[in-house]
Amino acid sequence: MDARILKQVHQSRNASRQEIADGLVETIVQIGGEPLTVRRARDELSAVLRKARNGIPQLIGGPKTNEDMAVVISLKDLAELVIAACQGDSLGEALDAIGFKPYPGDRIIVGQGRKSELGQLVRRDPARRGREKGSEP
Repeated sequence: MDARILKQVHQSRNASRQEIADGLVETIVQIGGEPLTVRRARDELSAVLRKARNGIPQLIGGPKTNEDMAVVISLKDLAELVIAACQGDSLGEALDAIGFKPYPGDRIIVGQGRKSELGQLVRRDPARRGREKGSEP
């Protein structure tokens, strides 16, 4: 399946049905060409199915409205679309959604973290610094 369709599906999660349909029609036309008439699709059904099986979706229907069109895709591509639609946002997309803006200033220098033992922080008492662990004062 062409990555442009997956991108379109992923970007359309919060769009209206009409916006989703318009975006998909535009993307599919870029990939597979202009919509076929029902008569032409019927006459060339083998070619339509071959293209769909090779990952090139085929639009069939009149140009009146997007609701009158049908799409021919392979079952494999349909499964990919379902997976793409169900996947959650990436970290970057989630940050964009909440309006996160990166720090615009200079580089941020982060100091070395504390040592850890088996996943727990080792906190040292400044008064005991330099003494071995377990020794008495």
